[in-house]
Amino acid sequence: MNFNYEDIENRKFVKKFNIKDLELSNIDSLIFNNVYTENEPFQFEISSFTKTESTEFETNIYLNSKKYHLNETILKEIYVSIRFFIEIVTTDVEFDLNKILTNIEARIEKTDKIKYLQKKHRDLYSKVKNESEYLVYAEIKELNGYLNWEDLVFDYLSGESEFIKKYLTSDFEISDIPKHIFEMWKKYYLIKTQIDFCKEQINVLQSIENKPNFIDTSLQVFLLEEIINIKDWSSISATKKGNILCHLLGKNKDNIKKIYLELDKKSSENSEKLLNDRKKADEIIKKLLG
Repeated sequence: MNFNYEDIENRKFVKKFNIKDLELSNIDSLIFNNVYTENEPFQFEISSFTKTESTEFETNIYLNSKKYHLNETILKEIYVSIRFFIEIVTTDVEFDLNKILTNIEARIEKTDKIKYLQKKHRDLYSKVKNESEYLVYAEIKELNGYLNWEDLVFDYLSGESEFIKKYLTSDFEISDIPKHIFEMWKKYYLIKTQIDFCKEQINVLQSIENKPNFIDTSLQVFLLEEIINIKDWSSISATKKGNILCHLLGKNKDNIKKIYLELDKKSSENSEKLLNDRKKADEIIKKLLG
């Protein structure tokens, strides 16, 4: 699903250290190697710092009257790694999408296909609509200062020192990923991918449904001649005019109908655009006819 494999290949911190390298007694080395940074990299408030002289690795530390934070680049690498496991390794979203396609093909009428997709969309969304984290994941709204999903995951990871330590020192497995992060992310990925697919398929079906059939040039000319010869054209309904002209103009019949309904109003009630277009049409015809 448009995963960038270069992000995995270009990771710099994974397996870079041994356990002893990460002891806080080596703080100078850790700062030199960009594991910690003194500057606040986040745009939101993370968990409170603990003043400590401990030798245990922590993501946020307070030493010698200075605050240190885990380098944001490490969190970005871990973010990419989790995404890789979810989108590429552990989930088969294509299986779910193929099930939707099969159910679409089982329905003959376009309206039935669209109704199925709309219901599927509603059912999927109902599973997550009350979960604030999903609204961030789907980029529907912000949550408690989290501007996006990456910010939210970074904050969740800030308390997972053991997992981060494993990332920095050795290969980690799917089972090492914090369970609440992995399961939530996987759930949202599967649901949102299907929701987006439903919306995409609805748009495709609706565009096909509203698209007039192609008619070649000679037939369009004959249609125009027939229209010119209609004596009571002005008395024909806007709906019928739309049905006729959509073949000639290659435009949506409902949009043509709306224009005719607008023309039935007084000139003072017409939109400025309609008046300008009418004026332009008059000028073009006068110019062409000399």
